[in-house]
Amino acid sequence: MTITRSDPEPPGDSSVGGSAPRTAIQQIARFGHPITRRLLASDDFTQPRLEAIIGTDLQVRVLRQDELAAEQLPATVADALGLAGPDRVIVRRSCLINADMVTASVNYVVAVSGSAAAAGTDDLHVPIGRGLISRGLSQRRHVLRAGVTRWPDGRLCAAKAYVIMLGDHQPLCYIREIFNPSVVPPEHAPISDEDLSWADEPDYTRSQPAHPSTARQGGCDTESPRAGGQCSRALPALVHPRESDSLTADLAAAACGQAFVVHLGARTSAALDVTTLPARRALAISAAAVLKHGLDTPIVTIGQLRYDGEPCGVPADSGSLAGGRLPEGYRRAAALLENWRVSNPPIALCTNLLHGAADHYPASVARDLLVEVAAMLPIAASAPAASRELYSSITPLHISRAAKPCDSNATRPRLTRPEWDRSTQLLWIGDRNHEFTTQHLSFAARVRNPLAVTLGPTATPDYVEFLCRYLNPNRRPGRLTLVPALSGARTADALPALFEAAARCGTPVCWVCDPMHADDTAAAIHTFVSACRTTGTAPAGLHLDCEPRNRLDTRLDTGRALHCVITTLSAMWAS
Repeated sequence: MTITRSDPEPPGDSSVGGSAPRTAIQQIARFGHPITRRLLASDDFTQPRLEAIIGTDLQVRVLRQDELAAEQLPATVADALGLAGPDRVIVRRSCLINADMVTASVNYVVAVSGSAAAAGTDDLHVPIGRGLISRGLSQRRHVLRAGVTRWPDGRLCAAKAYVIMLGDHQPLCYIREIFNPSVVPPEHAPISDEDLSWADEPDYTRSQPAHPSTARQGGCDTESPRAGGQCSRALPALVHPRESDSLTADLAAAACGQAFVVHLGARTSAALDVTTLPARRALAISAAAVLKHGLDTPIVTIGQLRYDGEPCGVPADSGSLAGGRLPEGYRRAAALLENWRVSNPPIALCTNLLHGAADHYPASVARDLLVEVAAMLPIAASAPAASRELYSSITPLHISRAAKPCDSNATRPRLTRPEWDRSTQLLWIGDRNHEFTTQHLSFAARVRNPLAVTLGPTATPDYVEFLCRYLNPNRRPGRLTLVPALSGARTADALPALFEAAARCGTPVCWVCDPMHADDTAAAIHTFVSACRTTGTAPAGLHLDCEPRNRLDTRLDTGRALHCVITTLSAMWAS
């Protein structure tokens, strides 16, 4: 039997962040509307109360979750949970939304790591209260504070902070809930600036792991086509094999419908200049955030970088670099990678992109979704990039690039030890501007990096079967991503046969839609998703291009890409 209750006399001397000695009951009484007072004083779980107010069901959306050291928490929260310095905590930011994408509440949760796992409160898809009920755990609420704060758009809103206790003595989690002022009236007695400060956020400057350097020690593990057949062993590696393994696992999840890929490419190198990278990162983050909010699934964000054909290596027998100076191609590659994966995301630029896109969808669900995501992004981004990520668009983004011509010796024996292309996590083969050859395939077959191959309009089922058997003979999940370039009327008939060819040879494939060739991108996306559903294939991702508006105006034209994102959501919801 589950017992749920609140303390009859919530202690006021534990007020989080505030200096006023009022008890929680006195704080609640300062609100003018009875709906607000009843919600804040409720002995019940918050979600059913909000559902009764709105008149619709609510779903949880986890914006972000991190694992931190307890010493990064303010003393009021650490003391309420009985934490010491060596303890670890889970910090979650979530919201409750209805089917129309209206956000009813935004929630900040700090849970003791061990207790959270034992009680099931680390489950992202189950509200904490319902999870405890399902496990029959006795619990009570220790209310710390009720008052006002700011909703993401700046309006005043009602808020409540409390600790959930298991039994009578074991603190499970600290929760602060803030309520949409359009849903829960925030009218309150006069307040001061101190009343708005809750001071319960972690200090992310303490015990923050250093961001991994792009210039790691050690050379590449195999010959790279980017070095003209010469191994760049004298150069620091740009990425670590662990990053490729992590991406492989993410792509395997997408192939099963448990994640979704956003791949941001570019038709020309002009779109990949360092000056355009902040806008490209903002587009990648925005697209992933919209898809995460709409699909409620982890998003794998991949960006494509090219190095303009410049060699990124030096001959293996060169001994040392001349004068200690790295080659120009390598230095440019490292600069692009560092600028792409910089830990501080351009959140202001993201919100501007989303609000601009929302203006093209007046009075619609799409507009509401874009506005909601723009409001939630600053909340989702308020944690360190090196923590355990669940809101994948804020993490350092995976990097890919087109394969360059390699040596002509495609007959040398396959090595038995693992090999890696250490300049990239994802090896991308073929696109509109770079045709791939048998030498590219030979190189790709030898490395352990995950591989993505563009399929042109002439691709046949036999060719798909060849790629599956040649590039992934061991049928390793996440190893192979296939990207059909959709264009022309033939697409609708061709796609199911391509999907079935991969299924016949038993090779797991991550299928990513590339609608950017099509005259009607919306029709291409709907065709792709429909063909996936018809054949039982998971629509695993979306490829987007974003270019400068013209040669004189280097700003990126992001409108078409975000339109494809909204169309993808529409197609996924309808299927």
